[in-house]
Amino acid sequence: MKKSMQWLKAALLVCATVWFASCSNEDSAIEPYEPGAAFRAMLQSLDWGQDTTFVYGHKVPDVDAVCSALGYARLMRALGYNCKAKVSSPIDRETQFIAQRFGFDVPELKTAVAADTRLILTDHSDYAQCVDGAREARILQEIDHHVEGDIKDSGIPFVRREIIGSTCTIIYECYKELGIAIDDETAKILLAGLLSDTRNLTKISTQREDSVAWTALVAQLKLENEVAEISRLMKEADKNFDGMSDSAIFVSDYKGYEIGGKNIGFGSLDCKVEEAEDFVRRMLDVMPMVLKDNKCNMLFAKIDIHVPNPDASDPDTPYVKDGIYFIYYGEGAKEVAEAIFGPSISEGVTYSKETLSRKQILPLIKEILE
Repeated sequence: MKKSMQWLKAALLVCATVWFASCSNEDSAIEPYEPGAAFRAMLQSLDWGQDTTFVYGHKVPDVDAVCSALGYARLMRALGYNCKAKVSSPIDRETQFIAQRFGFDVPELKTAVAADTRLILTDHSDYAQCVDGAREARILQEIDHHVEGDIKDSGIPFVRREIIGSTCTIIYECYKELGIAIDDETAKILLAGLLSDTRNLTKISTQREDSVAWTALVAQLKLENEVAEISRLMKEADKNFDGMSDSAIFVSDYKGYEIGGKNIGFGSLDCKVEEAEDFVRRMLDVMPMVLKDNKCNMLFAKIDIHVPNPDASDPDTPYVKDGIYFIYYGEGAKEVAEAIFGPSISEGVTYSKETLSRKQILPLIKEILE
């Protein structure tokens, strides 16, 4: 986890204050160190201005992007800072479902910000995923669980980055460190993001910190007997493509990046093994349109293949992942895909028996292009 220089300076200042106080008078009482004091000092040092600071997750927002923005805006308001969560593009079906199930309001849509607007970014660190206008805005903070993107950490007053399952877990930790009580509505918001991005702690990216937050939030909300069913319904909502065009399906879980001077689009999809041939063909057919609409140089998508679960003792998990198709389009895209996954098995398609996440594939693309 990286910390900004300002936060480090604030931490040293607090520690120095405590040390000098302890040495100045043997008879005087020693002030106890307050957990989160350096964090509070860092926040106080930021240039908040007079206008609202907007908190945004990434474009094409998923549950973790929406809920991390909501949860962190609530934390900042509890500390007295004028912050409000927004979304830069419409929310997906999974977010709609869990917001209705848990009874919280989603942020309003605000697709662009003016120059010098103060921003806090959650769940992303690439300009291609930011709200329009972010390059000319003032980014005060970044809270993220991905590797550093092209928004360099050194240019932001405060960055908190932990490579764990969910950004909402990091924000849960912030509440605890600052001693701010998590009310039930905020607990639902944070749990929603955690459930989605870790798939109820089953994803390979899940870490101990996610489990700690999950245990506390589920216990607070008394959802021990319901959480598995809620997670299952969230996943069903996420994969409900009824009435959606193939191009909309392609970008339903899509992120953009700037790598090596090129605009890269990267989708993440799923299909059952019996539907794979038709689904892959349909996604290939819309890639030229998606590439043009998103002004990309190269376009990729991983398609997780789900096969019947051989474990008959687990009826709640009828399908399990078994390899991925990695599809590509655009000038130079074939060379990148084949460098990672080997020769194409058909035009525009490579295959990996290993199920890899987007987080695992992206550094390989960067290594090739940068």
